[in-house]
Amino acid sequence: MFLKFADWLVYGILGLSAETSFGEALHFFVYDVLKILFLLFSIISVISFLRSYIDNEKLKHFIEKQPKFLAHLFASFFGAITPFCSCSSIPVFIGFAEAGVPFGVGMSFLITSPMINEIAILVLAGIIGWKITTIYIATGIAVGTFGGMIMEKFGWGKYLQDYLLNKATKTESSCCCSCSCGGEEEKLTTKERIKDAFIYAKDLMKKIWLFVLLGVGVGAFLHGYVPQEFFIKYMGNNNFFAVPLAVAAGIPLYADATTIIPIAQVLIDKGAAVGTVLVFMMAIVALSLPEMIIISRVMKKELIIRFVIFMFITFTIVGYFYNWIL
Repeated sequence: MFLKFADWLVYGILGLSAETSFGEALHFFVYDVLKILFLLFSIISVISFLRSYIDNEKLKHFIEKQPKFLAHLFASFFGAITPFCSCSSIPVFIGFAEAGVPFGVGMSFLITSPMINEIAILVLAGIIGWKITTIYIATGIAVGTFGGMIMEKFGWGKYLQDYLLNKATKTESSCCCSCSCGGEEEKLTTKERIKDAFIYAKDLMKKIWLFVLLGVGVGAFLHGYVPQEFFIKYMGNNNFFAVPLAVAAGIPLYADATTIIPIAQVLIDKGAAVGTVLVFMMAIVALSLPEMIIISRVMKKELIIRFVIFMFITFTIVGYFYNWIL
């Protein structure tokens, strides 16, 4: 449906040729914008409805009672299904710390949360397939699980901000958007849950539609104007330094996973190595400079520096692993 509309608009109404760079780029832009916006609104609505049945407080207490490895695993998995808003990760992490949840378990959640969310995963699967998406999910959760365990083993919890170590601050645990970060469970009817899900989806779309356009716009430009040979040379499997350079390149940038997916699609289509592209995504959504500024609310600079170095090394290893198996 969306492909036919893009063909009709770009090649029929506007009369552009698929053989031109502009025609190819505009067709990519129209098709991907319509497809991604439709998927986002539909998936956000469904996930918001299902999430209304989840009690975050009960889930947190369940995690606390598990053996160490399972606690980290469940926290990492919980990070993958947290609400689709970046403000939710830090307040929930603060709630973990204030409730006495071990530092490493909280870090397992905080590492995975920006890297994976169910909406971006479904969009990613629709673009590059379930095989690569499943590998991305599995390694993302593994990075969160073992990353949190290692950071706890190193004793990095002492570098949290003092207010998290010494006192509980209720005001910090409030979320800055309409997503639920815990609290008393509301008794809602199914009709009310559906209505709230649509309202949440509509409000969220108002906040992210421009970022989707920007992400697809960059992808369209790369798709139409940048030669395939460029990506094969600098981001292909033959360039040994492509992986660490991709991780380093992602740090100054900022975007959520959904925004960066169209760009990742083009990079892969143009011949860039899959692993290099995926860790580029990881660095942007989990290790970017703006993300570190936000994290400074809960971490001292000593922990931020250690966190960045650890994640840089981890993402680089994961990138080489991806390229090897894919």
